[in-house]
Amino acid sequence: MDAFGLMVGLDKKDAFEGWFSKVDAKAAGILFSVIWGYTTHEKTKHAFLQFTSSLDHDTAYISYPIEEMWVEENPFVLHIGNNILTKEKMVLDFVMDGKKVQGSFSFGELSPIRTSFLKPGIMGWLTHFPNECNHGIISMNHEVSGNLAVGEDSFLISGAKGYMEKDWGISFPENYVWAQANDFENSSIAFSYATVPMLGKSAKGFFLVLHHEGKEYRFSSIEGSFMLDFKVREDAFVAVIQKGRYKVVLKAKQLNPVALASPDHGEMRAKIKESLDGRMALLLFKGKEKIIELHTERGSIDVDFGEKAD
Repeated sequence: MDAFGLMVGLDKKDAFEGWFSKVDAKAAGILFSVIWGYTTHEKTKHAFLQFTSSLDHDTAYISYPIEEMWVEENPFVLHIGNNILTKEKMVLDFVMDGKKVQGSFSFGELSPIRTSFLKPGIMGWLTHFPNECNHGIISMNHEVSGNLAVGEDSFLISGAKGYMEKDWGISFPENYVWAQANDFENSSIAFSYATVPMLGKSAKGFFLVLHHEGKEYRFSSIEGSFMLDFKVREDAFVAVIQKGRYKVVLKAKQLNPVALASPDHGEMRAKIKESLDGRMALLLFKGKEKIIELHTERGSIDVDFGEKAD
């Protein structure tokens, strides 16, 4: 399943769809993300961009009339105002807090996760069922080159790290954490743990994908992995997951978090706390042997979990 294209459409009531594109241009001295999305809520239907950068650790929400969003098919091209997103490029052209933001970027080959009929996406067989929130990973890592101007600041970007994912449905999970990082030479990480509605009840589920030196390590609650331990605080969490002989320990702590708008029954009225460049560490063991150890302070982290540790 290619989740990059339109999964909801404007005819479905009280729904949302969003594309998350992150660019980590360490050499250029900037890290930023752009959320492209729309809501079909009856009273507040509109398209939007959310732009967050490491320049001032702030975020801006730019709203557009829904008529200013349109798509092309085969290949899929998303237009919101003068902004364009495809699998090959991204064009930015908007005003944020009185500052003009303009950028043009080309993407290298994307790095999707492995899929099959039974595993059409990161949510596995749940992808075939109606869910309040669906998640798709478009690319764990890809090269980004181009240029960006934010007001009077300009950046020449070459060989930067890119990441893309998607969410669509009605509302974000009641409780969840999320973490992503690809600030490594040959590795990238994506993780989420959430409480989600299922068959009239609520259940906790998780996934963790690690791409390391050409190999995919995948841990998921619906694919035979177990959460051995999970501790969460207001701005940090630790997860310990096991699958067969493999055990992974993931630690994440937010730095400079900002409040992002998030969907609640299709309306972008809720708030989540996200850190664009937080601290993360991942340890992977095979039996008693530690086979991978990764550290970064450029990890994106959400913490919105009601069960707090003592």
